[in-house]
Amino acid sequence: MGYKNSSYKYGITIHIGINYSPIAQIQTYAYFYIMYERKIIPNLNCGLDLIGEVLYGKWKIRLLWFINQGHKRPSELQRKIPDASRRVLNIQLKELEDHELVTKKIYPVVPPKVEYSLTEFGESVIPVVGALGQWGDQHEERLRDLIIKRYQAGNNAEK
Repeated sequence: MGYKNSSYKYGITIHIGINYSPIAQIQTYAYFYIMYERKIIPNLNCGLDLIGEVLYGKWKIRLLWFINQGHKRPSELQRKIPDASRRVLNIQLKELEDHELVTKKIYPVVPPKVEYSLTEFGESVIPVVGALGQWGDQHEERLRDLIIKRYQAGNNAEK
Protein backbone atom coordinates (compact mmCIF):
# COMPACT_ATOMS: atom_id res chain seq x y z
CA MET A 1 0.00 0.00 0.00
CA GLY A 2 1.26 3.43 -0.82
CA TYR A 3 -0.07 6.94 -0.65
CA LYS A 4 0.60 10.35 -2.02
CA ASN A 5 0.25 13.47 0.07
CA SER A 6 -0.71 16.76 -1.59
CA SER A 7 -1.23 20.04 0.26
CA TYR A 8 -3.21 23.01 -0.91
CA LYS A 9 -3.22 26.54 0.47
CA TYR A 10 -6.71 26.12 1.95
CA GLY A 11 -5.60 23.61 4.55
CA ILE A 12 -6.82 20.47 2.81
CA THR A 13 -4.60 17.42 2.54
CA ILE A 14 -5.55 14.68 0.11
CA HIS A 15 -4.20 11.18 0.67
CA ILE A 16 -4.44 8.80 -2.26
CA GLY A 17 -3.53 5.15 -1.95
CA ILE A 18 -3.78 1.84 -3.71
CA ASN A 19 -4.04 -1.48 -1.93
CA TYR A 20 -2.51 -4.46 -3.67
CA SER A 21 -3.45 -8.03 -2.91
CA PRO A 22 -0.35 -10.29 -2.90
CA ILE A 23 -2.56 -13.37 -2.92
CA ALA A 24 -4.65 -12.46 -5.94
CA GLN A 25 -1.75 -10.46 -7.42
CA ILE A 26 -4.12 -7.75 -8.49
CA GLN A 27 -4.92 -4.27 -7.36
CA THR A 28 -7.91 -4.77 -5.08
CA TYR A 29 -9.14 -1.21 -4.60
CA ALA A 30 -8.11 2.42 -4.63
CA TYR A 31 -9.09 4.93 -1.98
CA PHE A 32 -8.64 8.51 -1.01
CA TYR A 33 -9.58 10.62 1.95
CA ILE A 34 -9.40 14.29 2.74
CA MET A 35 -8.14 15.62 6.04
CA TYR A 36 -8.57 19.20 7.19
CA GLU A 37 -5.42 20.73 8.57
CA ARG A 38 -5.97 23.83 10.67
CA LYS A 39 -4.07 26.82 9.25
CA ILE A 40 -5.45 29.46 11.64
CA ILE A 41 -4.26 29.59 15.25
CA PRO A 42 -7.26 28.88 17.52
CA ASN A 43 -8.49 31.26 20.19
CA LEU A 44 -6.28 30.62 23.22
CA ASN A 45 -7.35 33.43 25.53
CA CYS A 46 -8.51 31.43 28.54
CA GLY A 47 -7.91 28.16 30.32
CA LEU A 48 -11.05 26.55 28.89
CA ASP A 49 -9.89 27.29 25.34
CA LEU A 50 -6.47 25.84 26.13
CA ILE A 51 -7.72 22.65 27.76
CA GLY A 52 -10.23 22.23 24.92
CA GLU A 53 -7.40 22.35 22.39
CA VAL A 54 -5.29 19.85 24.33
CA LEU A 55 -8.02 17.38 25.32
CA TYR A 56 -10.37 17.71 22.33
CA GLY A 57 -10.71 14.28 20.75
CA LYS A 58 -13.14 11.48 21.38
CA TRP A 59 -10.66 9.17 23.10
CA LYS A 60 -7.98 11.45 24.62
CA ILE A 61 -9.40 11.63 28.14
CA ARG A 62 -9.87 7.86 28.24
CA LEU A 63 -6.34 7.32 26.88
CA LEU A 64 -4.89 9.48 29.63
CA TRP A 65 -6.95 7.64 32.26
CA PHE A 66 -5.99 4.18 31.04
CA ILE A 67 -2.29 5.06 30.70
CA ASN A 68 -2.43 6.35 34.28
CA GLN A 69 -3.93 3.00 35.34
CA GLY A 70 -0.94 1.18 33.86
CA HIS A 71 -2.19 0.22 30.38
CA LYS A 72 0.84 1.35 28.42
CA ARG A 73 1.02 -0.77 25.26
CA PRO A 74 -1.00 0.25 22.16
CA SER A 75 -2.62 -3.20 22.07
CA GLU A 76 -3.74 -2.83 25.70
CA LEU A 77 -5.22 0.58 24.96
CA GLN A 78 -6.99 -0.84 21.91
CA ARG A 79 -8.55 -3.56 24.08
CA LYS A 80 -9.69 -0.95 26.62
CA ILE A 81 -11.26 1.18 23.84
CA PRO A 82 -12.49 -1.36 21.26
CA ASP A 83 -14.78 1.15 19.50
CA ALA A 84 -11.77 3.24 18.41
CA SER A 85 -9.76 2.31 15.36
CA ARG A 86 -6.02 1.75 15.76
CA ARG A 87 -5.40 4.67 13.39
CA VAL A 88 -7.48 7.12 15.45
CA LEU A 89 -5.85 5.98 18.69
CA ASN A 90 -2.41 6.48 17.15
CA ILE A 91 -3.34 9.98 15.97
CA GLN A 92 -4.69 10.94 19.38
CA LEU A 93 -1.70 9.43 21.19
CA LYS A 94 0.58 11.45 18.90
CA GLU A 95 -1.36 14.63 19.75
CA LEU A 96 -1.07 13.86 23.48
CA GLU A 97 2.64 13.33 22.93
CA ASP A 98 2.90 16.65 21.03
CA HIS A 99 1.18 18.38 23.97
CA GLU A 100 3.72 16.75 26.33
CA LEU A 101 1.09 14.83 28.30
CA VAL A 102 2.50 11.41 27.38
CA THR A 103 5.85 10.08 26.31
CA LYS A 104 6.42 7.22 23.91
CA LYS A 105 9.23 4.75 24.45
CA ILE A 106 10.24 2.43 21.62
CA TYR A 107 12.27 -0.60 22.67
CA PRO A 108 14.89 -1.85 20.18
CA VAL A 109 13.51 -5.38 19.85
CA VAL A 110 11.91 -7.36 17.05
CA PRO A 111 9.00 -6.96 16.76
CA PRO A 112 9.18 -3.38 18.04
CA LYS A 113 7.75 -2.81 21.50
CA VAL A 114 6.13 0.54 22.25
CA GLU A 115 4.95 1.86 25.61
CA TYR A 116 3.32 5.11 26.60
CA SER A 117 3.56 6.76 29.98
CA LEU A 118 2.32 9.99 31.48
CA THR A 119 4.71 12.88 31.87
CA GLU A 120 4.67 14.90 35.08
CA PHE A 121 2.57 17.43 33.14
CA GLY A 122 0.18 14.64 32.09
CA GLU A 123 -0.12 13.42 35.67
CA SER A 124 -1.23 16.92 36.68
CA VAL A 125 -4.43 16.61 34.58
CA ILE A 126 -5.50 13.26 36.09
CA PRO A 127 -7.27 14.82 39.13
CA VAL A 128 -9.29 16.96 36.69
CA VAL A 129 -10.19 13.89 34.60
CA GLY A 130 -11.13 12.05 37.80
CA ALA A 131 -13.39 14.93 38.88
CA LEU A 132 -15.13 14.90 35.47
CA GLY A 133 -15.64 11.14 35.80
CA GLN A 134 -17.12 11.53 39.29
CA TRP A 135 -19.52 14.21 38.02
CA GLY A 136 -20.56 11.87 35.20
CA ASP A 137 -21.09 9.02 37.69
CA GLN A 138 -23.18 11.26 39.99
CA HIS A 139 -25.43 12.31 37.09
CA GLU A 140 -25.25 9.08 35.10
CA GLU A 141 -28.97 8.38 34.80
CA ARG A 142 -29.91 11.95 33.88
CA LEU A 143 -27.09 12.29 31.35
CA ARG A 144 -27.89 8.92 29.76
CA ASP A 145 -31.60 9.86 29.41
CA LEU A 146 -30.74 13.24 27.88
CA ILE A 147 -28.28 11.74 25.41
CA ILE A 148 -30.74 9.01 24.35
CA LYS A 149 -33.56 11.59 23.95
CA ARG A 150 -31.35 13.78 21.77
CA TYR A 151 -30.23 10.82 19.69
CA GLN A 152 -33.80 9.62 19.18
CA ALA A 153 -34.99 13.14 18.28
CA GLY A 154 -32.21 13.42 15.70
CA ASN A 155 -33.09 10.07 14.15
CA ASN A 156 -36.82 10.95 14.00
CA ALA A 157 -36.02 14.28 12.29
CA GLU A 158 -34.05 12.47 9.54
CA LYS A 159 -36.97 10.21 8.65
